Order: sequence, then C-alpha cells, then structure tokens
Amino acid sequence: MKGDDVEALGCLLSERELAIRGEQIAETIFAYVEEVAEFPDGYSYRFDDGLARLAAILEFITVERRCCPFLTFEVIFPANNGPLWLRLRGAAWAKAFIAETFTLHVPPDRRTPVPSPAP
Repeated sequence: MKGDDVEALGCLLSERELAIRGEQIAETIFAYVEEVAEFPDGYSYRFDDGLARLAAILEFITVERRCCPFLTFEVIFPANNGPLWLRLRGAAWAKAFIAETFTLHVPPDRRTPVPSPAP
C-alpha cells in the first residue's frame, strides 16, 4: 500500500488544544496572508512581508507537521526578491481540511482562492 492509501485525516490535538492552536495560527501567520492560490492538491499563501514572518512560518510548520503528518509543507522564495509563499498540499481528500483549518484564518477579503500558479 502507498502512503496516500493509509493516511488518516484528523488532527492529533485535543479539541481544546485545537482551539488554542487556531487562535495562534490566526495571530501569527494567516492574518498576514495577502493572496491565496488554489491548486489541485492544496493551497498557497502569499506573504508580501514574508521574511519578517519567516520565523513564525517555520515554527508553524514545525508544530503542524506533528499535528497533521499527512500534509506537505513548502516555503517558496521566488527569484528577484518576490513575495514568500507557503504551500500546503496533501492527498486529494486533504484539500478540504486545509481550507477549513488554515484558509479560514485568512482575512475574508483575501480568502478567495485565485486559480493561478504560484512560483
């Protein structure tokens, strides 16, 4: 069996821990997203001030990898000092989880996914 076949969807945090983590996510990272790009296997989040948020983004990845081992995390630094992108991907079923868990914390006026490729 391949990894995608045996992955389980579900956060490993308790309900209380998940609520606290949601607030932390909103405050430290996703409140600063400037654009959301949608992909078949997930979403990318653009940060114009990404370097200023890099430590928080890396901490987010470190924590979420333990909580959500079924997700792939990528940090993209485009050429010519372009804006930093955080990309979250996974199996086809994980896309809805990403939207409900992370995109929900993006300010509403920036939440509409743009179907254009990020770097």
